[in-house]
Amino acid sequence: MVASRRWLLPVVVVVVAVLAGLAGFSVGTQGTRTVTPVTVYLTEVPRTVTVEISRTTVVRKFLDALGREVEIASVPTRVVSLMPSITEILFALGLGQYVVGVTTYCNYPPEVVELVKEGRVSTVGGPWTVDLEKVLSLKPDLVLAMVSPHAKLKEKFAELGLRVFFLPDARNVDDVIATIRLVAAIFGVEGRAEPVVKAIEDSVARVRSAVASAGRPRVLYLIGPPSWGLYSAGGDTFIGWLIEAAGGSNVARVYSSWPRLSREFIVSQDPEVVIISVMGADAKAIYTDILTNLPELLETTAWRNGRVYLITGEADDMVSRPGPRIGRALELLAQLIHPEIFGEPTRVDVINLVKAVATPTQATAAETLVAT
Repeated sequence: MVASRRWLLPVVVVVVAVLAGLAGFSVGTQGTRTVTPVTVYLTEVPRTVTVEISRTTVVRKFLDALGREVEIASVPTRVVSLMPSITEILFALGLGQYVVGVTTYCNYPPEVVELVKEGRVSTVGGPWTVDLEKVLSLKPDLVLAMVSPHAKLKEKFAELGLRVFFLPDARNVDDVIATIRLVAAIFGVEGRAEPVVKAIEDSVARVRSAVASAGRPRVLYLIGPPSWGLYSAGGDTFIGWLIEAAGGSNVARVYSSWPRLSREFIVSQDPEVVIISVMGADAKAIYTDILTNLPELLETTAWRNGRVYLITGEADDMVSRPGPRIGRALELLAQLIHPEIFGEPTRVDVINLVKAVATPTQATAAETLVAT
């Protein structure tokens, strides 16, 4: 499965010692000596090289997800985050004091919302609608972006003279952990990454152990209500990884990226669990949407057994963002897929759609609509 592959992004660390007369350093005409770069793969803990010599300058260079060498001469103190998951990583690592710009979707931790309200952090548009002039006005010394959707802005970033580091699109928990460690390395706080990583690894270990001998129900994950186009999570996405790690069998695993499924495909798969993620959704509105755009869903095993769930609000954010809350997201999906092991979630942002709206009258109407 593609999602199980480890992401091997090399980190290049270069140390330059400045000034003559330093013991053990032979100085050339420019007064510098470049140490051989150390290349590390991010499935390991990124290693930085520190030279404890007075009057020296430490210059570190990292390769980003586009293969570009980005120089970090000092700890960035004015950072703009262009993705909610990046913002969550920064705050999880205790780097929130350096953040000056975030997207309009960055709402976690709650401190971010308060900082924006107080005017101490500015918003720069959405992840797909970045206001470049606003970013420039914040005078950042580092902009953290993601390959998708920001790679297309690479040339524009360069024209504006912005230092941008592209993080990868995570496909599984290993990628998320690697990204957390990379961000920590950029800021020289590698030690802070380990408690965050351990919490994630502990959650993954607990869930995997609990579902190891359980059956694997067929799971359909829909991004938005059916009227949005029946988009799902392919086998090489982090949501696809979450489903499989939580003990489910992702019916869309045969596809890559975020496929648009057909109604015929969904019927043929007869999902046993259906999860619909919609921010700020109303259960009755989603039910009406299903009746109009995917009435076949009411004939699936999932609907008949009362296993169709709507996740919204914070629950939707957790599952949709490949960040430090991925362990909690995995635990939530495990509850939805294996309630017999973990118990159904009792969160207000997770709704059992069948229980919420399927009265006998509505069910009869739905069956009539399916028949026609």
